[in-house]
Amino acid sequence: SKEDFTLSMQRSIMRRIFSLFALSQDGGVDEEQLKQLCQYLGRPLNTSTAEMTFPFTFDAFWKWWQATSEDHSSDKFETVSAEFAVPYHQQQLLVEESGVKYEPTYRVNYYFKDLETNAIKRISPWHDIPMEVRDLVRTIGATEPSNRFNFICEIPKWTRAKFEIATGEQYNPIKQDMKNGVPRFYKHGDMMWNYGAFPQTWESTEVVFEGGVTGDKDPIDCIEIGMTQLATGSVTPVKVIGVLGMIDDGQMDWKIIAVAAGDPIEKFINDIEDVPKYLPGCLIALREWLRVYKICQGGVENKFVFNGEYQNKAFALKLLHESHLMWGNLRKVKQTEYF
Repeated sequence: SKEDFTLSMQRSIMRRIFSLFALSQDGGVDEEQLKQLCQYLGRPLNTSTAEMTFPFTFDAFWKWWQATSEDHSSDKFETVSAEFAVPYHQQQLLVEESGVKYEPTYRVNYYFKDLETNAIKRISPWHDIPMEVRDLVRTIGATEPSNRFNFICEIPKWTRAKFEIATGEQYNPIKQDMKNGVPRFYKHGDMMWNYGAFPQTWESTEVVFEGGVTGDKDPIDCIEIGMTQLATGSVTPVKVIGVLGMIDDGQMDWKIIAVAAGDPIEKFINDIEDVPKYLPGCLIALREWLRVYKICQGGVENKFVFNGEYQNKAFALKLLHESHLMWGNLRKVKQTEYF
């Protein structure tokens, strides 16, 4: 059954974590190591250890862990996605193109494969892909915040076709934006960075942001500044490093700045202040591109909050998690039929 499959996987993962703390040759943990292990797993050891025999073996630990799990929320040990019956990871996601690229028929569609049954079902990249990266094996404690998020690339760097998540279509595929029946391209020039959005986020029109403006009713945007060109529709783990607050047509349009996990520049950049050291001129060019790209098409320049200053990683992460809550509220009231 699915329950047995999930339990077996949890036990296997738990054994691997247990081995990180079992440093002695007998393969067990002492009382102090047990406390550290429980703290790592997000459940501090508050019960008496008087009846435990040390060194505490894995089998004894697993039996004790299951027996004491009833009084704890299941999110302390995250091996199962909130949306699917088996753990979510990148290998289960299938991305397929349909139609003719640069024509109105073009779509990037998403599917999810159940690893147990091999059943494939169509999903929404906006609503079904988790905002945060969920690994089969966690590398940090369950209670520690993560800075690894799923980035859906809409517009690859060095291209100018304006692709976007179709929030008004069933299953929300990626399509090319249309104007008067004609596919849109940026006439200002190529997008110099990978541009896209975070799943399970939304900028609410009911929330007033800096500058006295409300959200733009879209998933929150992300600009990935790494060295590698990503493909339209690809889903890539990224590290958030900052944010730029842009006002577009009187609405707040936050641009989260991030760098892809594993990118050659990623290990050097941990916050927005690091960017000028390793990518001189990047932030200035990015802001200028966003400011003027509409002018060549008869539009006006965009404005920015905070006098155009980038905000740091902490501010960006706060915004991102708030936008996830806004998405959750939207989902509850079902203000769109395509959930």
